[in-house]
Amino acid sequence: MVTIVLILLGHLVNTISQDLLGLVLIFSAGLIHGANDIQLLQKKYSNTDFIFFIFLIALYFTIVLFGGFLFFYSPKFGLFFFILFSGFHFGEQHWSSFLNQKVSPVFLNKIAYVFYGLLIFVLLFIFQAEEVKTLIKQISELSFTVNFFYWAALILGIGFSGLAFFLPIDFKLFAKEILALVLLCILFANTSLLLSFSAYFVFWHSIPSIQDQILYLNDEVSLASLKKYLKSSFLYWIVSLLGLFVFYFHFDVDSDYFIPLFFTFLAAITFPHTLVIGMIDYE
Repeated sequence: MVTIVLILLGHLVNTISQDLLGLVLIFSAGLIHGANDIQLLQKKYSNTDFIFFIFLIALYFTIVLFGGFLFFYSPKFGLFFFILFSGFHFGEQHWSSFLNQKVSPVFLNKIAYVFYGLLIFVLLFIFQAEEVKTLIKQISELSFTVNFFYWAALILGIGFSGLAFFLPIDFKLFAKEILALVLLCILFANTSLLLSFSAYFVFWHSIPSIQDQILYLNDEVSLASLKKYLKSSFLYWIVSLLGLFVFYFHFDVDSDYFIPLFFTFLAAITFPHTLVIGMIDYE
């Protein structure tokens, strides 16, 4: 329902308003969904030695810094790993609950996560091709044709469909997912790049992820557990926002470079968050 409302909104407001809404979504629920990583690690490794836990925290923030430096100083590799990690993370969140219902090879599950998440990215790239090509060029100086995106979508779609029969995924669920992808394509075609990305990131990924994290931390999803989750996320959320905006205004970053800086920021928090979620799922 929210996706349909956003599609209609794309016809009613201008691109600037859509982009502002996209930023609000990402800087609120999108950022909060990764703000409880430390608490997740604390619960996962509650029975381990204190020194080991400190080591994990230090490693976490090292990866944050590494992700930011990689994206900023080696943008070609940074962009590649950001899309790869994000694709895996999106697919993991979306499909893990379905795939875990049946016995299937773990390796195939991981490949399916990557294929699905990258397919979402490529579909977005197809419907926002000109802006995406400009953005990629601006970030990494790499150039891609629209045909490359089409071929990538075809390969990923066939690959994921093939994996669906081996995993196995229930046919009704698979058909439902095809309809969901069609709905996402309509969204991508009718809203700005930033709103398209943020709508998927927040409503299809972050909010379900928050629900899963609350369930893991509190063994239930309720108003009380949600308040507890938001309270524990608040400090990290504020520090992250302040860090981004202080950097932007203190170093007088050109407005044209805000989006590359924005994706550098997302990459820096995506890498460790993806690893944390993987650690939580690993038994």
